[in-house]
Amino acid sequence: MKAKPTHAQLMTLIAEAAVEFQQAEILRNSLKRELSAMYATYFRAHGRPGNGERTRFDFEDPAYRGVVQFTEGAYSRWFDQRALTTKLKRKLRNLVERLERAQ
Repeated sequence: MKAKPTHAQLMTLIAEAAVEFQQAEILRNSLKRELSAMYATYFRAHGRPGNGERTRFDFEDPAYRGVVQFTEGAYSRWFDQRALTTKLKRKLRNLVERLERAQ
């Protein structure tokens, strides 16, 4: 059976997880800004479907096919980073809960 980590070990794990999470979140936010800029660039050049209304767009709607193709790479990078950020946040939360239970 594996020994439980000490308080100091848990604190070290929490600190490392917090740094990892923060770095991932910074990158996720940067990728979101890149994606938003690409949406704005595309809509400036080609106009926005749907009478110019600023609504959420449907990825399945053929009217948005061009913007989806234009931003596919940036969207994929942002989506993957969002998943990683969520995973790291969950890891950090679990470590903090372990520390609380250990006290």
